[in-house]
Amino acid sequence: MVVVISTLFSYFEKILKYHYLSDKSQAAVASTLKVNPFFVKDYAAAAQKYPATKIIQIVSVLREYDLKSKGAGNVSASHSDLMREMVFKFLH
Repeated sequence: MVVVISTLFSYFEKILKYHYLSDKSQAAVASTLKVNPFFVKDYAAAAQKYPATKIIQIVSVLREYDLKSKGAGNVSASHSDLMREMVFKFLH
């Protein structure tokens, strides 16, 4: 669960950074996000689908479920239950 949350956080963090870049040329984006220039178009497409406000909400949900996966505020839910809840909150 920790690996999934970490990976999702990294992905959405890069999309959020993309939103606030002043220079959105392929080279500048690749350099700032530290990704291969080939993947810049994928981040641009994701930025179209996820406005900055939605990404901030998603990061908040990731933080909440990271804590729950480590036992804070979670007494009996399994990791699969937490994952299901987390995805539901992303979508709604």
